[in-house]
Amino acid sequence: MRLTLKTKSALLTTALVLVLVGATGWWQYRQLSEGYVRLLTEQQQALARGAASDLDYKLAMHLAVVVRAASQAREEVFRDPALQQRFLRDSGLLPMFDGSALVAADGAVLANDPPISRTLNIADRDYFQRSRETGRPAISAPLMARTVDQPAVVMIAPVQAADGGLLGMVSAGLNLLRPNILGDLSRANAGPGAHYVIVTTGPSPLTVMHPDRTKLLKPPPAADSPPDDDPTARDLVTHATIATTGWDLRVVAPARSAYAPLARARQALWQQLAVLGLACGLFVWLATAWMMRPIESLSAAIARLRRSPDEAVKIDTTANDERGQLARDFAALMSELRDQRAETAAILDAAPLGLFRADTEGRMTYVNDAYLEIHRLAREDMADGWIRLLREEIRETVRAEWARLAKGREPVQAVRRLHRADGSKVLISMRSRAVIVDGQVVGHVGTVSDITERTRAERALRTLTAVFDATTDYVVQLDAGGRLTYMNPAARRRTGVAPDAPIEHLTMADFNPPQTLARLLNEIVPAVRTCGIWVGESQVWDAQRREFPVSHMVIGHRDKHGRVEYYSALMRDISAAKAAEQALQLSEARLRTVADALPMRVAYIDADERYRFNNLAYERGFGLTREQIQGRTVRELLGDAAYASVEPRIRAALSGETVTFQSEMTGRDSYVCYEASYIPQFAADGQRVVGFHAVITDITRQKLEEKRLVNLARVDPLTGLVNRAGFELRLTEAMNRTRSTGALMALMYLDIDHFKQINDSLGHNAGDELLRGFAGRLSQTLRSSDTVARLGGDEFTVIMEGLSKPEVAATVAAKIVQAMSTPFSFEQQTLRVTTSIGLAFYQGGTATPHTLIKQADEMLYQAKGAGRNNVQMALRVVEGGRT
Repeated sequence: MRLTLKTKSALLTTALVLVLVGATGWWQYRQLSEGYVRLLTEQQQALARGAASDLDYKLAMHLAVVVRAASQAREEVFRDPALQQRFLRDSGLLPMFDGSALVAADGAVLANDPPISRTLNIADRDYFQRSRETGRPAISAPLMARTVDQPAVVMIAPVQAADGGLLGMVSAGLNLLRPNILGDLSRANAGPGAHYVIVTTGPSPLTVMHPDRTKLLKPPPAADSPPDDDPTARDLVTHATIATTGWDLRVVAPARSAYAPLARARQALWQQLAVLGLACGLFVWLATAWMMRPIESLSAAIARLRRSPDEAVKIDTTANDERGQLARDFAALMSELRDQRAETAAILDAAPLGLFRADTEGRMTYVNDAYLEIHRLAREDMADGWIRLLREEIRETVRAEWARLAKGREPVQAVRRLHRADGSKVLISMRSRAVIVDGQVVGHVGTVSDITERTRAERALRTLTAVFDATTDYVVQLDAGGRLTYMNPAARRRTGVAPDAPIEHLTMADFNPPQTLARLLNEIVPAVRTCGIWVGESQVWDAQRREFPVSHMVIGHRDKHGRVEYYSALMRDISAAKAAEQALQLSEARLRTVADALPMRVAYIDADERYRFNNLAYERGFGLTREQIQGRTVRELLGDAAYASVEPRIRAALSGETVTFQSEMTGRDSYVCYEASYIPQFAADGQRVVGFHAVITDITRQKLEEKRLVNLARVDPLTGLVNRAGFELRLTEAMNRTRSTGALMALMYLDIDHFKQINDSLGHNAGDELLRGFAGRLSQTLRSSDTVARLGGDEFTVIMEGLSKPEVAATVAAKIVQAMSTPFSFEQQTLRVTTSIGLAFYQGGTATPHTLIKQADEMLYQAKGAGRNNVQMALRVVEGGRT
């Protein structure tokens, strides 16, 4: 069936309209879809990062509480079951955790809070082994807790002994089925139909948190690939890493709820396009039929003339419509055809567009000068010289394809990349149509044009437009008079200008508060005219004319005469950054206030051992201002001698170890003691130490009180002499000194003869008075360096060190016997008493204090046996347990 021109025109026009409308609709939907998906993804990603950051902070705080509890554990807690349970109750862990435990160094669980009846050992747990090997706190992967047989996450911190060994560990658990920082997140609302999921990373990931409890501790399902790369066909999942644990926090939005608005928009769009296509088809058909009616009449007359040249065909040239005009034009055309052919040939040769004519084999039979210039060919190479400009491997394929097309009736349109003989590359657009004579194709005629620069410019413009349309920054262009000529979608949304609303009537005064407008006119615009660009911060209005801060860049574009023709402004909302900066400043001020109010000295020292922060107590302690302390090194502030004593502890802190030690300074009339803690500060990745916190507390009063209590515990309350405990300690110390120096020492063992009879006859008060008098007279007889002790009852001992020979001690003992022979007077009574003394000596060796005491006691019994009131001295010095 042969279609008429009217039918073909109507069908072609209708098809073209439908194709254009459909392509436009598809393109608009694609842009809408991509923009919607991108915006939704960005919003959900921001939600994931915020949730991950918040959870990371909470996990770090919980772990810090466990570490603090571990730092408070002492050795006696691990030995005493009663102290263990009390320690767990007082540790402060239970309000933040669902359970806590005290663990021995071999992994045995010593105590639980809440208590359990089972005996547990966690030595096989990975987190326990990791903490024991590294000496640092650890957070476990999700596991099935043995205490409650429910999924949990456990935090553990080691407890160091005084010698640096491992005493045990303090652990606390978060039950994944109960309300806590992990359990609450599983029930949090992440948007319509969306929820949070946390999984571990690594080769075998496990689910830490999920709204469906049956999926806890199980591998997460693998993500399905969307059909045909359609992102809306699968759930929207965004990820963020929890820095403290390295876990992956995901926000999962089901595809049905996430992309529901997009599906409704797509359905409405196709419905509208279908109605529009039908209406366009009907209108085009009617319009074409009306317009083609005169042409059909003239076409029939011309057809008769072609079939019968001698036939008298009347062509109406008088009609005052399209048919008459076409008839007159046809007659004029026939009379001017020869002249026009000559003129056409001249025009073709001079045309700037490359023109060619090819035979049915594809060989060029005519080309104009522009064609040769575009290809950089000589005229003798016009037939098929362009083939040699193609890559060698495709030449024959292109030649055969062009020969096939040259025989056809269809128009040809192609773009070719040619490599010209001079080494340059060019992109050529070629268009041709068939030349048909008597129904036969006799060749093709067409044009070629160099589209290299135009293609580059169009590509660059498309890229720039796509960037401006996609960016969340605000891009605005204004003419030299300040009127808007362009606003990108982000700027329109923020200022409340509809996407398709005209903006030519708007000026910069419509979007800038008065103070910003004045600044634009007086400062920014003059700076741009002088320098070409201005960068700074300013305030602009949003859709409700509320001011918000932006990072602002204004660029001036000049014409060929150097005058600014129009301006481009790029703005970025920095409200969040400003708020964060203010919050940081407020937080720093609060921290400074709290730190300055603390009585202990607090400072932060970086990895280069330079002070970066200190509180007021630190300044008072050193008598320096904050400016004089910060920036200086520890060595510069403390001096070489003091620095040498703390340098090993600084090295330990910078290697990641928390160090606590005491430092005593004793002068002639002064005593000071400090307790210092060096706490390492790790970087955000938790691997690298960037410095340490020094917390120094003055514990002089506590130390003095301890010394006072210790001294009281070693003094006999009746006589004021050293008691048995003090005597044993000093005897051990004296023997150690003698062992190291090789000097001679003596031990006297003495008592009051017949003291029990005096005590029984005169009473205990009289006995006590006698003991006090005896102790006083004994002390007066001895050297100030000698140690006098009352062991109990009427038994006394004397330790004498640094003797030149045994006879010195014998002489002193004889003086004591003589001194005690003088009567004692008290309470209007006079008592005469005597004393017996045993002497033993020591001058190095492996003898123990017990051996020396035993020898002196034996000598005392010999003195008793010799009639009392005398001195008995061992004949040999005690050595190695023998005399």
